Amino acid sequence: MMRTPSHFEEAIPAQSQPHQTAKGRITSPRYGNAIVCSGIMFPIVSWAAADVDSPAIASQLSAFSLLPYMGFLYFITKSKSAPPLTLFGFYFLLTFVSAAIPAGIYAKVHYGKSLANVDWLHGGAESLLMLTNLFIVVGLRKALRVAGHESGKTPDATSNVKDKEKSSV
Repeated sequence: MMRTPSHFEEAIPAQSQPHQTAKGRITSPRYGNAIVCSGIMFPIVSWAAADVDSPAIASQLSAFSLLPYMGFLYFITKSKSAPPLTLFGFYFLLTFVSAAIPAGIYAKVHYGKSLANVDWLHGGAESLLMLTNLFIVVGLRKALRVAGHESGKTPDATSNVKDKEKSSV
């Protein structure tokens, strides 16, 4: 059975017919670039950076984000306004970062996957982040309790329970 050309194919000369690129994009002189997903053609905006390597940009941004964080650590240490355990928690975040980078490389080299897709490595790295959060919160909570006792305005939760026990007996 001979295939008849569609209306679209008849209207466009053969040399300017849409063709698919190696990356799965469809290009045509009339319509520009598009991506076909599940049979639906989605246009690509011509001014958008279509060939941007997102993982490379992400790694550069995360490396750049260490500079402001190091500045934050310097100034919070210099000000001596943070509770010691909270300050330790902020520094401990660097442990999470320094462990997550080799774990991500190991996941990519040995499993061919990103760190997020290798559960045992991702869980180990995230446990360090959980410890970071725990140190920060417990340090702040302790500082708030100390500040409350010094001002006499915030009673301890256990003293409220002891007062209720005394009044009920």
